[in-house]
Amino acid sequence: MIFLFSLSSAVDARTDFDRMEQLAATEYGQPAVVTLKAWRAMIEKNRTEPDPTKLEHANAFVNDRISYASDMSVWGVEDYWATPLELFGKGKGDCEDYAIAKYITLRLMDIPVQKLRLVYVRARIGPQQTMAHMVLSYFETPTSVPLILDNQIDAILPATRRGDLFPVFSFNHEGLWMEGERTSSGDPTARLSRWRDVLQRMRREGIDPSWTKLSARSLMSWKNPKFRPTLRKTPRPRPLSQVTTKHQARVSLETKNPAPARIVSGKPKTNLETKKTAPTRIVSGKSKTNLKTKKTASTRIVSGKSKTKTVKHRPPSRKRR
Repeated sequence: MIFLFSLSSAVDARTDFDRMEQLAATEYGQPAVVTLKAWRAMIEKNRTEPDPTKLEHANAFVNDRISYASDMSVWGVEDYWATPLELFGKGKGDCEDYAIAKYITLRLMDIPVQKLRLVYVRARIGPQQTMAHMVLSYFETPTSVPLILDNQIDAILPATRRGDLFPVFSFNHEGLWMEGERTSSGDPTARLSRWRDVLQRMRREGIDPSWTKLSARSLMSWKNPKFRPTLRKTPRPRPLSQVTTKHQARVSLETKNPAPARIVSGKPKTNLETKKTAPTRIVSGKSKTNLKTKKTASTRIVSGKSKTKTVKHRPPSRKRR
């Protein structure tokens, strides 16, 4: 009895289904309440099932109950990311809404956030034509090929069999990854304003998707960048504007007494022409400096040791008559 009470309290702490049903009745009517009740029952029934079963039920529930429609036709704006309550209330939405609803559904089924990523892709729709699209990916292990949950097809297929999708970046509520990168590029809520907004609206409606349930051993493997998942399929050429080498840097500064700079193998050679100074030459990280001034000494640095020779100024000798 104590265990069941604790489990129920944990569920209520992260999701307030009763509040969502009340909001659905007020904003969208009884059909939305019926959908939410069915969603809640499906989640509770499959929470202890294996992950493949959870994926199948979550994918089928959202795909079957939601009709595709553009944001402009539903919300009157070009791009809007809906919460599950808004999606089930309207009964229609676009690819982002499908993917987000599946993400939250699987999180409510206790699938760790580290296994789930929303993926922004370019989907091929013709021989030479692509369109922006979003899907949900599931990683069984950090190094496994992800499974793709898509609203365009009902089958859940590995990424290797989805040659029509070209990943651009992926994210969840913990990180943001550019295509091919294994380390996060930063806080997704700071970089993706629509993701931040939809998470805030979820919390107001009764959903907190920020909980995590993962064993210590699995967490260590996911924290290791070497084993983090990637959706990269083929090597991606970098834009020429981003390719730099040590031989490409040449900087010329125009000042009152400019000094030309030349970079050779990453080591600078600089000549400064000023009053009472001497040229400086850097070879293999060691400097050799000769200073020629009145009543001064010449210094030579070899292998980190300095040798100094001082030449005293002597008046010119006079010849005897």
